[in-house]
Amino acid sequence: MNSANRLVDGVLGGWELSGVLLFQSGPFMSIATLDDPCGCGYNAYQATGGRADVVPGVNPYAGQTINQWINPAAFANPGNAIGRFGNASAGDVVGPGTQAVSLSLIKSFNVTERVHIRVGAQVGNVFNHPNFAVPSSLLVGVAGFGQITGLQTAEGAGPRDIQLTGRINF
Repeated sequence: MNSANRLVDGVLGGWELSGVLLFQSGPFMSIATLDDPCGCGYNAYQATGGRADVVPGVNPYAGQTINQWINPAAFANPGNAIGRFGNASAGDVVGPGTQAVSLSLIKSFNVTERVHIRVGAQVGNVFNHPNFAVPSSLLVGVAGFGQITGLQTAEGAGPRDIQLTGRINF
């Protein structure tokens, strides 16, 4: 192989591009109350008193923003000791989804017959898309109900993350 071909192969050859695409809907969430609608002491055994009531005809996503992911007018507190549980279904509201593209680009080349070098970069959430966490409170009537106050951090869904790598095999 002549030196010109070796130079072209050294520059253009040995590249590896790989990636992970993560696109998913948000988690299913249940709206709860602190009261004990059934009057059976349910809230003594649970962190909440059970599920809230759904207000008929009101869209739980109306006017959706980060400051109000869930419409508070769509749910009501059933009250204490009314002899029944709230009528909201388990998982009837969907939280924010996830969109993350992660890529890595690695270049391998030979220094000698026995010495090989790999250098590259890995980037998590390449486009730095904000992936919001679930609302901090899903309790009807509590301050901050339905508000998103943070970002996701798991599975490369957090802010853009760049790693540079190098490896020498001999």
